[in-house]
Amino acid sequence: MIDFKGCNTRVLIRIGLILTGVSIVIVLCLIPLYISRHGLSSSQNGIAAYPAVLYIWSGQDVSVSNAADFVAIIDFNESSSTYGQILKTVYLVSNISDRVGQSGNEPHHSAISSDETYYISGGLLSFLLQQKQIFVWRIPQNVRDGPHFLYAMDVPDACPDEFLAIGGAKFLVSMMCNKNGDSPGNVLLIDAEAATATSILNNASTFVNFNPHGFTRLNDKSLFFADYIRPVTLLGNDSSKIVFRNTVRYLSADGSLERTFQFNFSNEYGETSGVGQGIGFMDVKSIPNDPQKRAYSCGTNDNILYLIGSRITEPLAVFDISEVNNYVKRISAGLISISSDGTRLLMTFQMRFIILFNITQPEYPIILHVFDFCYDQTLDSVSILNSDTNETITFREYCAHNNNITGSHVLLHPNGENRFIVMNYFLKAGLAQFAGTRSVHVFKLNEQLTNFTYEFRFNPNFQFNYTSQQQQHLTFHSLNAYPHHVQYLQL
Repeated sequence: MIDFKGCNTRVLIRIGLILTGVSIVIVLCLIPLYISRHGLSSSQNGIAAYPAVLYIWSGQDVSVSNAADFVAIIDFNESSSTYGQILKTVYLVSNISDRVGQSGNEPHHSAISSDETYYISGGLLSFLLQQKQIFVWRIPQNVRDGPHFLYAMDVPDACPDEFLAIGGAKFLVSMMCNKNGDSPGNVLLIDAEAATATSILNNASTFVNFNPHGFTRLNDKSLFFADYIRPVTLLGNDSSKIVFRNTVRYLSADGSLERTFQFNFSNEYGETSGVGQGIGFMDVKSIPNDPQKRAYSCGTNDNILYLIGSRITEPLAVFDISEVNNYVKRISAGLISISSDGTRLLMTFQMRFIILFNITQPEYPIILHVFDFCYDQTLDSVSILNSDTNETITFREYCAHNNNITGSHVLLHPNGENRFIVMNYFLKAGLAQFAGTRSVHVFKLNEQLTNFTYEFRFNPNFQFNYTSQQQQHLTFHSLNAYPHHVQYLQL
């Protein structure tokens, strides 16, 4: 007797396997099509170039009629015909009765809330004009439309620096100084939804010479803060009187000061840049998911990369980064970005270099690649416009006339992206005259994360050889802008 039931079962299984195989083939064939249509260039390590826009917080030169600080919205979709161009600008508008000033704020850092509802930005020098210092914007459903300004906040402290989204509509922000431009600074918790700002510090009186700049938050919500500079000393006329701080702080989750790491400053010739007194720590970033809770910080004046941690007794000097410049010590406004797997560190250095480290062994970082805005041969064919003279020159020529400084400062490497963004503008105030090329640049990492290359297509900075007004588009140069900070929003 024939078992039709068993036979049917075997047939159905075979048909199912065939259909499954066909489905897999179809999906595999559609992946490249999806990638090409959505501008997604992927790599084996999971990073890719995703369609996105950039929000760039920028100042504008006072020589511009009705000058105003603004947010530039940049096309960051590689498959777009307008990739790397400014799509639109959203300006601050003065409101004298509310102490909102559209200019003179010195746009500094910014952040996107964890729920991607709010964009927040700070004016480093707003307090000098008695203007409100922190600006809160609503992010629209279509992020290409740019943020909508909601309100400005005043706080009892001054010099807002780094913002960090910590969930919902809440941010932490480091306030570098008080309203006299001096110590102590503060750390505020901002709720953009409730429009409130409160200090997170517990026993604030214990924070001596506290001028926090960059900071990092660990998984247990404890924090490292880098003390940078006594800001009021930048407003004098003698650079030898500039006071840099020699400390990094470790705070518990409740804002209590747990540790103050003291760093030894040397007056020996050649050991520092020779500018002012002290080392100065602009940034500190923790190694993600490190069981020893370690972090890196780099000295502005001594150019040393230090490793610190809640369980490390004394700071460890792990690399003299001035090696990339024949051990010549220069002022460095370097910011740090560490990959989510804790194996790579990117940073700007001496306001001209971009450096990629392998930090698989944190005590022994290894340089994988160095890019020099001043003398990298790949830039010899790239023209720029001198903002002061409007002359067309190369980076090499610019550096030769500007003390080998291009202003390289902010570096943003969005999680999961194979591109990262570098801002060539630091500060133009008092004794800190480091405007640089006032431009924004993009680099692309290779699949092995051992190298990166300059993205020539990305250019919101300058436009050459247009023949009609219809072909002309906005650039940071045409806007006479000072672009300082960048945020990334994936489409």
